[in-house]
Amino acid sequence: MTLNQRLKKFRVASGLTQQQVADVLNLDRSTYAYYEAGKTTPDIKSVNKLLKIFNITYYQLVDEPDPTLEVNDSKKDEDDISSMNIYELSKNEKQLVINYRMLSPKQQEDLLYSLSSDSHEKRRKTRKSSGDEGSAE
Repeated sequence: MTLNQRLKKFRVASGLTQQQVADVLNLDRSTYAYYEAGKTTPDIKSVNKLLKIFNITYYQLVDEPDPTLEVNDSKKDEDDISSMNIYELSKNEKQLVINYRMLSPKQQEDLLYSLSSDSHEKRRKTRKSSGDEGSAE
């Protein structure tokens, strides 16, 4: 399977449109379509973003064995990419996942902390205000 075929396979498996991927890469849709058609190849910066978007390794994209993995008797099905599918999500949820994957690990951690802190704070305020209302009556 060629690089352009793998790009399409991973994009389709992720439930994304060419436009969604192109938007994250800051490209015209036609430029990304050329990648999938095999007319052009993405630069290294785009490749790195594609790895994050599709949640795959470089070796999965270029279809080479990962030299860091141990040799194993059982062969994993090369077409089994179900673990990274996000196709059951809504359009907004997919965009959120893509945006999250584009963040650095530190930014991801900060975002998750912020979300959990905001949620915890809102619950605390809600409980406090409902407790106050009950005592006022």
